[in-house]
Amino acid sequence: MNLVERLKKMRIYNYWLAHALMFAIGVIVIATRSPIAIAIGTSVVATAIAGIVLYLYVQFHYDDLSRQEHLRAFGFEDAFEYRSVAIKKEYDSRLQRAEQNIDIMGFGLKHLREDYGDEFLTWASRAKVRILIIDPDSPSAQASYAAQRSIEEQDAQDSIRTSVLAFLAATQQIRRNSAGAFQVRLFRCLPSINIFRIDNAMFWGPYLIREQSRNTPTFLIKRDGALFDRYLKHFDTIWRDGELSREPE
Repeated sequence: MNLVERLKKMRIYNYWLAHALMFAIGVIVIATRSPIAIAIGTSVVATAIAGIVLYLYVQFHYDDLSRQEHLRAFGFEDAFEYRSVAIKKEYDSRLQRAEQNIDIMGFGLKHLREDYGDEFLTWASRAKVRILIIDPDSPSAQASYAAQRSIEEQDAQDSIRTSVLAFLAATQQIRRNSAGAFQVRLFRCLPSINIFRIDNAMFWGPYLIREQSRNTPTFLIKRDGALFDRYLKHFDTIWRDGELSREPE
């Protein structure tokens, strides 16, 4: 047993000893049957019992308190079984207040285009919008990540490619006219997570085999936690590195 553990046990021992003595003294004082002594003794006993109860409460709830502390440290705010349409109201409430940044990374982003296509111009008027969507021809047109993922989602092989081309066509005008406020790049690296960052909140989730991406678990993290900046760095690295992403032709 190291010194720290010994000191910790000694503090616990002293805590229990102090409260036990306090309880005993209170009982002895009460036993004198003097009205003043009974009042004082009762107060002392109550204080001792409160201290013991508090200690037991902390001990019994230590694991819960520890877990909550870890969740706060990493910035976890909420978790959802699904994403996309299933938690649209979570996106909506934050998008209505977006003032600085909207960063999105995904495959074909079909549902984003269908749900929010009419709002892209409004987004660009209030925030800087950056969207990373998969390059449908990377690493090659014959064997692309997009085609592989379509197969993994049990869709037609060209499903994601079709969605990407539709997204690029739907956003072509706004990309030309937004003066850089609405930008799209095609990422050419192995997709790992999806990201939907709205100012200081970020939704992210993994991709699972034989699961539609919209049906995968999603986590909500805040900027003041350890994960937010890590995932933002991941996004920024892909966005800025010419080997990892490119502008649409």
